[in-house]
Amino acid sequence: MVSYEDLAVAIVGREHWRSAGEAAVYSPPGAPFSVRVQAVRQPDRRERYLAAIVVDERAERTRPCFTAVEAVRWAEGVRAAP
Repeated sequence: MVSYEDLAVAIVGREHWRSAGEAAVYSPPGAPFSVRVQAVRQPDRRERYLAAIVVDERAERTRPCFTAVEAVRWAEGVRAAP
């Protein structure tokens, strides 16, 4: 089972992250985008989290991830909006 607690633990102590309801948002300083990570409520496949690059309040690209840690690391690796 996937829970928000797994995601909350994955962002503890990491810079530029904040909780947003049942999601976590990565907002690097000066970047024109943010990355929102949230648990998939009823996953059909093995991916349990979805990370989305958000520009001007619109998801530009998404990536399914197996774990909260994978999603957090992917988000931190995004360098520019698509």
